[in-house]
Amino acid sequence: MRRITINGPGSVRLDTTGPPSPPPGWARIRVVACGICGTDAHYLRGMPLPPGVSYPLVPGHEVAGVVTELNEPAGDIAVGDLVLPHLIIPCGACESCASGREQRCATAPILGIHEPGGLADELVWPVSRLVRANGLDPVTAAILPDAAATAYHALTVAGVPDGGVLCVFGAGGVGTALVHLARVLVPEATVVAVVRSEATRRRVAELGVPAFTAGRLKELRREVGPADVAIDFTGSPETPAQAVRTLRPGGRLVLGSVTPGDLNLGWITSFVTREISVSGTYTSTIDDLRQVVALLRDGRLDLSGMVSHRLPLDRATEAFDLLDRRPDGLVRIVAEP
Repeated sequence: MRRITINGPGSVRLDTTGPPSPPPGWARIRVVACGICGTDAHYLRGMPLPPGVSYPLVPGHEVAGVVTELNEPAGDIAVGDLVLPHLIIPCGACESCASGREQRCATAPILGIHEPGGLADELVWPVSRLVRANGLDPVTAAILPDAAATAYHALTVAGVPDGGVLCVFGAGGVGTALVHLARVLVPEATVVAVVRSEATRRRVAELGVPAFTAGRLKELRREVGPADVAIDFTGSPETPAQAVRTLRPGGRLVLGSVTPGDLNLGWITSFVTREISVSGTYTSTIDDLRQVVALLRDGRLDLSGMVSHRLPLDRATEAFDLLDRRPDGLVRIVAEP
């Protein structure tokens, strides 16, 4: 089968290998579509790998695929089902798992990092970590396990009050999904976005959401007022300090990007005197993924336009150049084997 491998910083290629064989309790899956996100690009640029991980990597953690082989009974999963692998395999035994916070499991392998990912013709994954997606468009469904489920989880962490103001920093895959989901899950809140370019501002404004470029934060506060919650998914170490300036006293900053570099939140006194709180939000639970699948299936969630670029697998290495250049209109890139 074909697969994309990151062989080290700056080295990515398409190569071939034998097909995978599922161990007991796992499924063999033919990949139909695989999203490519900024975390994949970070490892190509040389971001330190997690403990226990080494090159080469087969990236890709946003996958929609068809089950082609099961080696034992698998509950409601059957051969021929369109499925979405949830991107972590929690241990199920630690304190985090026992309390329902599986995304905090310290030993959970991650698809596309610890285990070969979906930028390939096929992969294997535990049946218990699959969510059925029959009837959904595979290309749109592929971005649910990360872009949409991560955004959903971030909103549960953020606790946006009814009638409050939510400021979303960044309008890539997760940020745009956040805007869509916030309008569904907290319909009484005012949602506003802060983006990088004028072209992105226009794109977000077409969704019916006020959007401002990063240099217009004073204008944002004047027109919208201070925010109750600011959520940052830009991947920029400089943005959190900007986000703090949009918050009201008692507001909350939620950080969601996994990115290299140190964090600078600005003058600490403002956090103390205004009682600003800071939270991290990390990936999602499998239930978060089930929820966004249900929202999409019911027609409550509209993600049309989220996939801005589509490439065949043999051109997927071009996606990393796109992520570096960030051309106008880039939201999510999907490879289709």
